[in-house]
Amino acid sequence: MKRWIPLSVIFLAGLLAIVTAERHKIDLRPSPQAILSAVADGQHELTRIPSKLDRMSDEDEVRIGDELARSYEARWRPTATEGKAAVEIQAYLQQVGEKVSLHSRRKLHYKFHYVPQLSFVNAFALPGGHVFVGAGLLTLMQSEDALAAVLGHEVEHVDLRHCAERVQTEQRLRNLGPLGDLLGLPVELFIAGYSKEQELEADRDGTTLAVEAGYSPLGILQLFKEFGQLEQKTGNHSNAPATPIDEAAQLSMGTLQGYFASHPPSGQRTQQIEKLIQMEHWPAPPPRPLACRSVLPVSPSTQPKITT
Repeated sequence: MKRWIPLSVIFLAGLLAIVTAERHKIDLRPSPQAILSAVADGQHELTRIPSKLDRMSDEDEVRIGDELARSYEARWRPTATEGKAAVEIQAYLQQVGEKVSLHSRRKLHYKFHYVPQLSFVNAFALPGGHVFVGAGLLTLMQSEDALAAVLGHEVEHVDLRHCAERVQTEQRLRNLGPLGDLLGLPVELFIAGYSKEQELEADRDGTTLAVEAGYSPLGILQLFKEFGQLEQKTGNHSNAPATPIDEAAQLSMGTLQGYFASHPPSGQRTQQIEKLIQMEHWPAPPPRPLACRSVLPVSPSTQPKITT
């Protein structure tokens, strides 16, 4: 009898994945990898059920997020030389983020943080409304519109309670107690990303927030194009970097590989947004420039050499 339990779980997970894919009209090619990904997402959905039934209050979520943010911020404090630019970039992130988060369903006080390391090619959110964005990811953007969609994506991880559910799941798995025990959760838990369906959901809703805030959806499509090129490069470490972006990417290859492993393929993400543009009849004006580009850190190889 016991041997049927794992098979039942796998069957239920697969069925749930199929229902989820059909509900959201997700295009999956009929391959073993696609089937395994669907089953994995179904199993992930099963683990979320207790968190959905026993939902964390907004007050507890904000309190936990504030404490976690304080502990993680110490990890990425800007140096003295980075200080002025870091303040300027963080203010810019807050400005764009507030415009986007204004259209979210949950009216939380969102706070946007800047990670000044070029090696951090990523962004992540914490429960309660904290969003962190790395310098390495900003260097890949060519427009404020791309930034708005990325911030919208992270806001939606909070808005859709993905972050809070992860905390509750870890609390149960690790048998953790109150807030003090939760503060030991590693930041990698939130950097790791979510299920493929949750990431696609955050793409859809996050880009919608950006469009509602007046941004062009073409910005995020440009960023997905950059991701597509980097997805190919992450498998080849022998090529010498040709540009500062390439060099930053090679320095952060582990981060990129982790990012791509925890997010859907760029082609699938692009296809989804292109369909949304058509279905929703979104305007697609030319993207506006990324205002903080001139103060972003540069690779050491691009800095002028001083000779004596």
